Amino acid sequence: MSGPKVSIMKSSVKTRLNDTPVRKQIKKRARQKHPFARLRRMVRLTYLKILRIDDPPERIARGAAIGVAVGVLPTFGIGIIFALGAAYLLKANKAAAVLGGFIMNPVTSPLFLTASMLTGSILMHEDYHAIYAKMMENGFLTGAGSASLVFLTGNIALTAVMTVAAYYIVRGLITRHRRKKEERRRIHAHGKRV
Repeated sequence: MSGPKVSIMKSSVKTRLNDTPVRKQIKKRARQKHPFARLRRMVRLTYLKILRIDDPPERIARGAAIGVAVGVLPTFGIGIIFALGAAYLLKANKAAAVLGGFIMNPVTSPLFLTASMLTGSILMHEDYHAIYAKMMENGFLTGAGSASLVFLTGNIALTAVMTVAAYYIVRGLITRHRRKKEERRRIHAHGKRV
């Protein structure tokens, strides 16, 4: 009878020792998520959702690539509608298209905008700093003239590269995931590797 009482007393003493003001503050900070931790969690969740879609890997990869393309292009908030339409027309997985569109978010937007301007200035042999100054002075895609053309050129090139990369990466990840899952299933069923 003394066994359970001792463990209860030990845990209550332990709880009192851990509830010092400094430890409470450390625990509070640990609960507050860093923006990159949230982004990492969102990326992992999207990755797991895509892996678990029940469709051939090629259709899922096609859908994810469409979503990435629409996510990187400046669609001004209606990218998901474009992604769903393109997925329907190209017989791709619609859920993967929507999930792939989440590549563009408030954290990654500045990265893609800057990369698009830099890529466009390299492709069109323009000065990046002058293009950036025009874009900041005149606004995004309004009245910037040649700066908008440089940005769009870079954005289209970036979109093409990222779309192709997304297709092959997603297809490879899904194929590998399914192969490992099948191998685990066989090991579990037979008790050894076949």
